[in-house]
Amino acid sequence: MATQTYYELLEMMQAEAKPRPRHICPICRLVVDGVDRYLKLLSLENVNDYETRQQLRQAGGFCNRHAYTWLKLHDALGTAIIYEDMLREVRRRITDGDFNSRRGSGLFKKLGNNSPENPFAPCPACLQQQKVDERVVSDFAEGYNHKAEFREAYAAHHVTGLCLPHFRRVLIQLNEAQSGQLANEQGEKLAATQATLREIIEKMDASRHPDPADRRIGEEREALGRAIWQIVGLEDLD
Repeated sequence: MATQTYYELLEMMQAEAKPRPRHICPICRLVVDGVDRYLKLLSLENVNDYETRQQLRQAGGFCNRHAYTWLKLHDALGTAIIYEDMLREVRRRITDGDFNSRRGSGLFKKLGNNSPENPFAPCPACLQQQKVDERVVSDFAEGYNHKAEFREAYAAHHVTGLCLPHFRRVLIQLNEAQSGQLANEQGEKLAATQATLREIIEKMDASRHPDPADRRIGEEREALGRAIWQIVGLEDLD
């Protein structure tokens, strides 16, 4: 049975054919959206939720990336409540010696973390990101394995495909026939980006085009960012 995620993935791929498409790995996009929804829900409803606050205390708040994502929500009251609590927790741990490098047991052993520099549990937003990522990868693989319309949407020339990290994770969940098909299509999509990069290289060759005006690049510029995310995924998912 097709899930909501299946239809979201399908719609994203079909939308790439529209004017001024945003070429992007569809799995990356849904994972980012899922984390954004988690943070917005926390801001709107769960700042004072007991279990949420306990999880944040154990984690020492959000990791660097998700802390700044949270800050962009501009939730002054929520940020003040959470981080006043975090500062109190960090002060308590300093007083208790939790950051003392000479301690080799206690809190570090309990949390499974032997690094005195980080005696905290994982960032809760990172845990949510991992959960969403696993679900979206699974639904993509399920759709590609069993739905012809999904495979046709992915094969369309305007679809720029998956990033390499998600391609690898989807590939191992496909049956033999579909894994071969996806691999071929992925190779073609990377080749299309590669061809555009070669156009840029040729256009910016001063020996061929002495006039600087002839070395300006236009729509080809989109391939620069596309090449990077095709290899490493979106910036927000490092």
